[in-house]
Amino acid sequence: MFGGTTSDYAMEQVGNQLLLRPGVSGAVWDAVTGGTQLTDLTDTSGLPITVVVAASDGSVAFYGPDDVTTVYVDFGLGRRYAMVASDIAAIVSARVAGVAAAAADDASAKAAAAEASAISAAADSTAALYLPNAITTIDSIINPATPVAPVYFAHRGGGMVRPEHTLVAYRAAAAMRYPLEISVNVDASGELWCLHDPTLDRTTNRTGNLNGYTTEEIGQQIQTNSRSLLGAGWAEQRLVPLRQVLDEFLGKVPILLEPKANDAVVPTQQLLDASYPHAPRSVIWKAHIGTLSLPWAKARGYRTWVYLDAGTSDSTMDGKDSMVDYWGVNTTFTDTRISQVVARGKPVFAWAVYRRSQVARLTGLGVVGIMASDPRYVSTSAPMRTASRWDLQIKEPGCTPTIDYDPDYALQFAPTPDVGWVSIPAVPFQSVGLGTYCPVAAGAGGYRLSFDMKFKVLPSSTLHGGIYFGKQSDDPYRFSQSNATGGYHLVMRANGQMQLNKHTAGSTSGTTMGSAIATTAPTADGVMSFQVNVTPTTVEVRRTDGTGWTTGALADTTYRGGYFGLSNGSITDVATRPYWRNLVVTQL
Repeated sequence: MFGGTTSDYAMEQVGNQLLLRPGVSGAVWDAVTGGTQLTDLTDTSGLPITVVVAASDGSVAFYGPDDVTTVYVDFGLGRRYAMVASDIAAIVSARVAGVAAAAADDASAKAAAAEASAISAAADSTAALYLPNAITTIDSIINPATPVAPVYFAHRGGGMVRPEHTLVAYRAAAAMRYPLEISVNVDASGELWCLHDPTLDRTTNRTGNLNGYTTEEIGQQIQTNSRSLLGAGWAEQRLVPLRQVLDEFLGKVPILLEPKANDAVVPTQQLLDASYPHAPRSVIWKAHIGTLSLPWAKARGYRTWVYLDAGTSDSTMDGKDSMVDYWGVNTTFTDTRISQVVARGKPVFAWAVYRRSQVARLTGLGVVGIMASDPRYVSTSAPMRTASRWDLQIKEPGCTPTIDYDPDYALQFAPTPDVGWVSIPAVPFQSVGLGTYCPVAAGAGGYRLSFDMKFKVLPSSTLHGGIYFGKQSDDPYRFSQSNATGGYHLVMRANGQMQLNKHTAGSTSGTTMGSAIATTAPTADGVMSFQVNVTPTTVEVRRTDGTGWTTGALADTTYRGGYFGLSNGSITDVATRPYWRNLVVTQL
C-alpha cells in the first residue's frame, strides 16, 4: 500500500507555494531518475491500473508490485516524488513471522546440524590448546597413498641421518611433512620417554633399563651416543619426553605411536585419555601382532598399524583382522609373503627402508606406506650434491652401508689429523653407497668421479680397495659376492697394481677390463689421486698423482647406471682398510 496518509498528495511547487493538483495522472518508477516504469498496480479497490490518478482533493493511494517498498511517482510537475509503503511495518512483521515459522518447521534438522557443528568446533577448540597450526588428520595424508605415490614415514624420526627418537630428529622430519614413528618406554617415576629399546645401552651414554632411572636422572644425565653412527660433527642430544613431543607435533603430522615394553602400555594409554582426547584424529596406535591393546585403541577411535613377524600365520592375522586398519611387513620378508599380506586388502606399510631400491621393490609388491630411516633420500630421485663435505663429519642422506642402524658398518669419519677422510670399519668385502650424489647427472660427454685414497696401514701386496660405479640401482655392492645389479669396480692393490673390473649381476667374480696397470706402490698414509671417466661409449680409470697411469679409454657400454660407492674390496683386516676424501662429481 502506497499513500493514503496526510502527507500523500499530488502537488506542484509554484514559487514559494505548494499547490494541490487534483485529478493529475502520474507514472510510477523504481528509481528517482531513469529506471524502469512499474505498471503492475491496482487502485484501493483492487482494480488494475498502470498509472496513478490523484483524487478530487489531490490525495494519492494505490497498491504497488509485490516485494516493492519504495517507488517514485512522476506527475509531470518537474520532479519525481518518493513514496514508501505505508504498511511496511506490517510487511516486515509478516516476513519475520514467516522466517520464524520456517525456522520452527526446520528446527530438528537445524538442531542436528548445529550439534554436529558444535562438536567439531569444540574439538578444534580443544586441539587449539595444544596446536599452534591447523590439524592434519591421518586420512588427509594416508588415504591418498598408493604404490605409485606412497606415504613416507620418518622411522625413529629418520634414525639413519639423525639421532633416533630425539627432538632434533622429529623436528627435521616434521618440517619436511613426514609422519613420525615414535617408540616410548617408561622410567622409574612413571614418565614416558621417546626411546626404541627398553635399555639405554645401544643409543645413549648410559647402560641398564630405562625404568631403573628417575625422570630427573634421565633429564640431567642421559644423552645420545649417535656419533659412531652419524659422525663426530653431531652434537649429542637429550632424551625427549613423550608429552613434549605430543604437545609440539600432535595434529601437525600423523604419528605412529608404540609403547615398546609392556610396562609402558598402560601409562601411554592413560596419558592419551587424560590429556589428548583429540589424538585419534592424528595418532595411529602401533603394535606387534601379539598385542592385547587393540580393543582399547578401537574403542577410542584410533587407527591401528599392526606389524608382523616373518612366521606370523594367516590364522593369527584373521584373529586380529577386525581391529587392524593397516598391516606392517619387514623389508626382510619374501616377495611372496609381502604379496600375501597385500592381498588381504588393507593398506600395508613396510619398515625399515633406507634405499631407493627397497622402495621400488616394496611398491612393486603393492605396499603403500614406507617407514624410512632416511625419508628425504628414499622419497626423492635426484642427487643432492656433487662434492663431498666430509670435513663436517656429518653423515649424508643416502649414505647406504650394507646393514642399517649399525655403527660397525656405517661410514666412519676420521679424527684429527685426518679430518676430511672417511673409511668403512667393517670387513671383509663391505661397501657404502653414496646416494646423496646419485643418480649421477651425466653431461653430454658423460661424467667424471675424482677422489683421493690412501692406506694408513698397508695391507698385503695383492689386497685392494677402491670404488664401484655404474650401477643401475642403490642395492648393496660387495666384492667377490653375488650382487643384484652389475657395475664396474676400480681396484687399487697395495703393490701398486691398478685395474678396472666389470661385475655382472648374479656373479661372484669380476672380469678385468683391458689389462692391469703398474703404478708406484702406495706408501703408508701416502695420498693417491684418481679419476674415473665414463663417456657414452668408454670407461677409463686414471691414477693422477703420477704420469701415464691409466687404463686408457676402454670401449664398453654395459653399465651406465648412476649409482656408485666406496668399497673395501678384498681387505680382510680393518686396520688396513682404505680411506677416501675430496670426492667430486663432474659432468663431461
